[in-house]
Amino acid sequence: MNQAPADSSEVLVADIGGTNCRLALYQRRGGGVAALKSGAYLTGELASVADAVRDFLGSDLSPEYAAFAVAAPVEGDTIALTNSHWGFSISALEHAFGFKRLLAVNDLVAQAEAAIRLSPEDIAGIGGDVTAAKRIAVVGVGTGLGVASVTRGEHDAAHIAPTEAGHAGFAPFDELDLRIVEQWLGETGRVVDEHVVSGPGLVRLHNTLRALRNLKPEPGLDGREIVRRAFELEDAPCVETVHRFVLALASVCADVALVQGAEGVLLVGDVVNSLLPELQAAPFRARFEQHGPKRGFLAETPIGVARAKDLGLTGAYFVLERSLSDSHG
Repeated sequence: MNQAPADSSEVLVADIGGTNCRLALYQRRGGGVAALKSGAYLTGELASVADAVRDFLGSDLSPEYAAFAVAAPVEGDTIALTNSHWGFSISALEHAFGFKRLLAVNDLVAQAEAAIRLSPEDIAGIGGDVTAAKRIAVVGVGTGLGVASVTRGEHDAAHIAPTEAGHAGFAPFDELDLRIVEQWLGETGRVVDEHVVSGPGLVRLHNTLRALRNLKPEPGLDGREIVRRAFELEDAPCVETVHRFVLALASVCADVALVQGAEGVLLVGDVVNSLLPELQAAPFRARFEQHGPKRGFLAETPIGVARAKDLGLTGAYFVLERSLSDSHG
């Protein structure tokens, strides 16, 4: 029977998304968790998860346990990344690297596991204190759009359920949204939330808005540069892109909150942190509240942005630790 790792045990943790694979070696130290080593890889530059793990561990490291947060549904032994060519067998990796156990968990579940442990000081509030909510929708924006549902029980115990809400149909809010969706239908078919609210969606939105404004395309421009130009250079097309992206995110958050019956929304990920000044501006909150059967239906629903780094890695560790403790008990 598996036992929970002791304070001295080293655990390999990974956060594997559509673009990046982050790896770290974690160790429990008293009341906290410390990273002994960390590294990052681009999924497009390596053939497999095993290649990244092999390079990271080298010949000297041999942790007994591993926990991978993956941007994919976790059902059975085989994992196929939603927005990447990577995939792996849990049992095959256990055997290849000699792990006593390798646990795979949906990345939004892992991020939620870590995020709900944050103090109010670690969360940028956008209308109210989300840490006090019992039912929270956790929304992560990256290469894709991930959503998890959190329900807190007694003694702060939490049930976290992954969802595929990123593949729900995108609902245009105004005439410009309609024009954008019409432009995309030929390329994407049914337009879903992830097509709009994601890193690639930000770039796609920028290109579409330029076309609608009769501006020349800017091939090769990525999301980070669009955000930089918007905030640092006040470049008008980039400013419009960021503004429209944030409004679309507000609509998606509102829809998710209504469907889940959430009492709060917690945003996670590097993308939302890079957009924080725009998220804290009045239009984002106003658009969020313009949903439901009447204006004000979501007026009391707090939104927060988790500022802490490496939530996927930390959350994966916590999920593994709890799982092993439960099996030992």
